[in-house]
Amino acid sequence: MGLMSRALWQVNRSPLRWAVKTGVSTWHYGAKRLRKQELNGLDVSAAQESTAKDLNRDGYAIVSELIDPSLLQQLATSGEAKLSEIDAADKQQAGYWKKFLVHLLDSEMNDSKLPADNLFVRYALQPGVVNVVASAFGEIPWLDYVMLSYSRHTGQALASSQLWHRDHDDVRVVKFYTYLTDVQEDADGPFTFLSRQSTDQFGYPLLGSHFSDDEVFEKVLRQDVKVMKAPRLVSFMIDTSRCLHMGSRIAPGHGRLMYTATFIAFPRMFPGGKNRPFRATPSTSELDKMILGLG
Repeated sequence: MGLMSRALWQVNRSPLRWAVKTGVSTWHYGAKRLRKQELNGLDVSAAQESTAKDLNRDGYAIVSELIDPSLLQQLATSGEAKLSEIDAADKQQAGYWKKFLVHLLDSEMNDSKLPADNLFVRYALQPGVVNVVASAFGEIPWLDYVMLSYSRHTGQALASSQLWHRDHDDVRVVKFYTYLTDVQEDADGPFTFLSRQSTDQFGYPLLGSHFSDDEVFEKVLRQDVKVMKAPRLVSFMIDTSRCLHMGSRIAPGHGRLMYTATFIAFPRMFPGGKNRPFRATPSTSELDKMILGLG
């Protein structure tokens, strides 16, 4: 990470992040205005609009009822097949620092890019997802990346995303999750978080970015914690820039397969956004190109 990126990362952990975002956005005024205009062309249902309001108010929303059943079943089938690739993927990622996490989409990529018609991309681009995030942002969002990850027990001390943190990729980071295995016990490593209101009580400490349970509960009541225990195929959204969260605390003999799509509000605050992890296909719509950052 370069000096400028480090400085921006520190600033984005403070209330100054909004000033930086405003400054960066002025360089993309035309594109930003177009994204706001294109929002009017979306066919947003009352349920999607209501969910977006929940997301903005509380920082989270359950979205299972808004998901395309056909795409969900395709994702479930593909996810189950991907479980057989864990050992091979683990060997390829031997140097990856999050030992408790195995990424399972590398085999889908060509030149480090996923085609727009790939199932794991299409799942993020479905109207039930895009319309909610766009309504919450007030503009067409930017899909930063998609991920299929398997969380496992390592026996090592809790680290990184297993500790409480916010995501500092941008001022608004909405993550769309679907469980592809049952996550109904603490041993399964459920996604665990605090609402936006409870997170506000914790504030924005500048010393450190990941916090232990004891550090968090010095400022926030334990009963405020929300634990996403749910059967497979449940979907939810979390504004991870506004909600303290953690997860993947897996017990021996357990594992968690989860799909993640990460959306931010255009433009990126950090340098390096031009190398997109997606590529268009002949059938990719102009709207999808805008969401994928390919337009």
